[in-house]
Amino acid sequence: MSISITGTPTPEAALASLAPPASFAGFKLEPIAPEPGPDSVNNAFYAVRCKTCGKDDFHFGSFPAIAPDPSPQYGVDPGGTWLRPPHRLRCAHCGSVGTIFDTRTDGYDGILNGGGPYESGSTGEVFGDAPSKVEVFATYNILLNELTELAAAAGRGVKPADLFDWFNIVVTPNDGSEPFELDYECG
Repeated sequence: MSISITGTPTPEAALASLAPPASFAGFKLEPIAPEPGPDSVNNAFYAVRCKTCGKDDFHFGSFPAIAPDPSPQYGVDPGGTWLRPPHRLRCAHCGSVGTIFDTRTDGYDGILNGGGPYESGSTGEVFGDAPSKVEVFATYNILLNELTELAAAAGRGVKPADLFDWFNIVVTPNDGSEPFELDYECG
């Protein structure tokens, strides 16, 4: 695994580790527990497996675009390739495809505000060639009591864990090429 973290989960992160966000429901998730430590950890970490066949090798999907000048995406220079959401994963073994993150519908902004600030793609989806291991984590900067109130007010079966305010995906290609991480503020 590429994610290595030390600390004690906050109540929000601990709850999400036991009952992951609904937006990840298309996959089998294996919680990654932090190593014990004195600091608080407000993230819930998961290794991702295919819900159909149980394998953990995926082709990462995105909607690539060439970043204009100025680039709207941090860390992507003008003229560079920007991997826009929604992000889907295609199992390298059975071919099952599912959405792991869509800024328009997932997390705090997706659920409570009708979508996040990121440009999403709708045509031109591309899946990476190399099968990869995938890990995701959801971050909670809002206290559990407030998340519980917001989820109840949202209705529609929304759980506190669904209202993460930051999302990261770590993609580690099996062929030894460079891993990459994408992150999105969601609240």
